[in-house]
Amino acid sequence: MAEELTPDICVIGGGPGGLAAAAAAADAGAKVVLVERGRLGGNNLVRGSVPSKALLASADVYAMLRKAPDFGVNGAPLQVDLPRVRDHMAAAADAIGATYAPERLAALGIAVVNGTARFANPDLVAVETTAIRARHFIIAAGSTPAMPDLPGLDTAEPFTFAEAFDLTRRPSHLIVLGAGAHALEIAQAYARLGMDATVVSETAALPEADTELAAMVVDRLRAEGIGLRVGVKVTQIARRRSGLRISLTDPADGEINIDGSHVLVATGRRPDVEALGLAAAGIASGPDGISVDRNLRTTNRRAYAIGDAIDGPPLVERARREGVAVIRNIMRRVPVGAPAAHVPFVAFTDPALAQIGMSEGEARARHRDIRVVRIPYAGNERAEIEHDANGVIKVITTASGSRILGAGVAGGRASELIAPFALAIANGLGLAALSAFVPPYPTRSEMVPRLATGDRGGAASLGATRGVGSLTEEWLKRIIGLARNLG
Repeated sequence: MAEELTPDICVIGGGPGGLAAAAAAADAGAKVVLVERGRLGGNNLVRGSVPSKALLASADVYAMLRKAPDFGVNGAPLQVDLPRVRDHMAAAADAIGATYAPERLAALGIAVVNGTARFANPDLVAVETTAIRARHFIIAAGSTPAMPDLPGLDTAEPFTFAEAFDLTRRPSHLIVLGAGAHALEIAQAYARLGMDATVVSETAALPEADTELAAMVVDRLRAEGIGLRVGVKVTQIARRRSGLRISLTDPADGEINIDGSHVLVATGRRPDVEALGLAAAGIASGPDGISVDRNLRTTNRRAYAIGDAIDGPPLVERARREGVAVIRNIMRRVPVGAPAAHVPFVAFTDPALAQIGMSEGEARARHRDIRVVRIPYAGNERAEIEHDANGVIKVITTASGSRILGAGVAGGRASELIAPFALAIANGLGLAALSAFVPPYPTRSEMVPRLATGDRGGAASLGATRGVGSLTEEWLKRIIGLARNLG
């Protein structure tokens, strides 16, 4: 090796989790080396959340402009310029990627090494001609799309999220395999930009979400003309002169065929760890990724693994939280805990769906008695002003209401409205704690204290008794009755 580096911590992978770990380590005074074989920011920046959300932003603007006459605004016929949409996505990635510039990381005390990392032994990682001998290694290698084993899929020239944002080709009919959040987001975005889209999945739509909230998303997608074939079995995929044909068995309709021009695979991801030489490092792994203990330490005492490299939901904020938690464990022996338990899941569809903690089904399976509280968007003044009153906030608590077990939102700004419930769950709070929350007016966030206080109808200014929760309504009646009897 031409060069040997001896940092305190070597982070393998420059995605969100790796960057968070490197920054936390440098901030704690450790000498840090970060290894990344591609662009800093990882797949999230170039083939994940950043370009997908930029695409959704374009689709949402187009959808909003189509509703402009409802707001008294009229204009010329709308047109979609796909190259300009692609430029918008690239500009968003460049703007966010500037935050991860090597020069900026160097100023933070993080040395960046470009190349593919591979363990030579338990104590040393080789990157091209550079040897890195660190006190601790953190593997944040991320994941790659998992291709399902479907008959004929290899002949259909499928593409994944790596190519989903290359809008130089305009699919006349996109067939999306998979019905998770990312699959539905892409299907809706393409459909709103003027392309036909059909979702095909052996599982239900949004299987990770509360079924009641997921149904609201599915209803909207179908209303927008997106085909959804869920709970089906794909029997054959074949190339045709004009595109491709997917044959499937639908429990409701029997054997059917769907013709399309392109197929996008969005059925899941798998850890991208094969090239790391884990065996040489004494690091155990399996189909779900690297094996770790409760502090995210691998079978090599020097090495930890986080994010998509291990089993768990593929969420950016989960990887970031785990990266910071591991550094605290290394530097100060603070137990890692369960960072993923406090990370919300969000589908950025329209309506959006956000969820934290247990769904209603999970709560009923794990607790003898629960209470479910809902508040509709209808009646919220901001939602009515913006013609966006189709939504609901749903909260699951213990029977006494002293602790929130889970919460979900389906509707506009769901990803923002879930925040107070995430805070409550992380701190073991009940609905009563949210009754003291005073939101600005007029906003959708006014629904949060209204739900907590039991004011779930009409305008917020009518009938709201701040600080008095519906969960204690029976006790209030008893106290009031006792007061009357005492004169």
